[in-house]
Amino acid sequence: MLNLFKDRNFFLFWIGECVSVIGDHISIIAFPWLILKMTGSAAMTGFVLAVQGIPRAVLMLWGGAIVDRYSPRGVMVNTNIIRLLLVVVLGFLLLYDSINVIGVFALAAAFGIADAFFYPATTSFLPSIVEEKDLQSGNAIVQSTNQLAIIFGPMIAGLIIAGEISVAGHGDASAIQSSFETDRIGLARAFFADAGTFALSILTLSLVKVRSLKEDKDPSDASGNFLDEFKKAIAFIWSIPAFKLCFIAIAILNFFYMAPVFVGLPVLADMRYANGSFVYGIIVGAYGIGALVGGITAGMSTPIAPENIARTMFFIFAYSGLCLGLVALSESYLLAMFFFITAGLGDSFIWVHFMAWLQKVTPDHMMGRVMSLLMLLAIGLLPVANAVMGLLFEWNIIASMMGASLFIIISCLITALHPDAKRVTATP
Repeated sequence: MLNLFKDRNFFLFWIGECVSVIGDHISIIAFPWLILKMTGSAAMTGFVLAVQGIPRAVLMLWGGAIVDRYSPRGVMVNTNIIRLLLVVVLGFLLLYDSINVIGVFALAAAFGIADAFFYPATTSFLPSIVEEKDLQSGNAIVQSTNQLAIIFGPMIAGLIIAGEISVAGHGDASAIQSSFETDRIGLARAFFADAGTFALSILTLSLVKVRSLKEDKDPSDASGNFLDEFKKAIAFIWSIPAFKLCFIAIAILNFFYMAPVFVGLPVLADMRYANGSFVYGIIVGAYGIGALVGGITAGMSTPIAPENIARTMFFIFAYSGLCLGLVALSESYLLAMFFFITAGLGDSFIWVHFMAWLQKVTPDHMMGRVMSLLMLLAIGLLPVANAVMGLLFEWNIIASMMGASLFIIISCLITALHPDAKRVTATP
């Protein structure tokens, strides 16, 4: 696995990816925290993530087609330039106290448009710089990099925003709980730090040389009809029963898991702790610690037989759902960190094996479209999830998180027992 670092192109890509994903997780913490401090509303916190996610979801499939027609690297560089400019603008507006809720929502929507093209590109990029035999190792390294970002990004964001380290609980919260004004400069610093990570990513990606996939293009994809192009990608996914179930399971997990993490947990942290942004950061960072171990373990392990990948994924996702419910019930941030560490380990381990399998089986000429469909299900449904769960959290946050936990557990266990989970050959 470590031999890949001797490859100049992979090494440059890895450096840029590591820094860029840290920046992504700074903004993931900063955006909802900004709205929460400006409005004090869990529903509005969910709505800002929905506003960011709606254009991302609507345009993501088009983004995948653009990646197939041009190149993942070019799309990544251009979208990173746009995202850099957006966070710089937001940072200056905060610095000079010129921001309002409408402005935050507008910038979030623009960020979502750029993300619609970036996400299919970044998940399609690896097969253009490594050989097929190295895909599992490459995915393990990338996944481990992402988890390092999940570890350090939220912690860095929480520390930058708060300006100090504190995990004080209920006894001190009423006296020193932060407000928008006390966090405004820290939020500006967080967005400027995010801009710096985008700049380094742009530089490293510009230096990477990629393998041309033109010889693998399907001539019929040049017709200009995006709908026809996506019908082919959907037909490919649907032709393999285990793929179909995996895509459905990923949609379920991310709809009922990610919204509670990124909308519900900030609210719980703010309710339970005086310095909620830092506590929220270390809890999310704990997930990254487990996922880092899981990614490294996956890279060093023997590939899972394709007929066992789907079933293993569903059992692991059921456990992640259980951990979400336990975190909602426990007021101890140390227990929350433990539950998230174990959930992250399993999620990352199976994701590496699933991505390597998907990239090996997917034809190069439709890689962007297949990955955009995967990203649509993984994160494209979040706008609806964030809005719906935000309203439910406003009603009763504990009951809503427990309901989401139970739905994940039950649906994933049922899917794991479905006979199609072991069917990995294409059906007519």
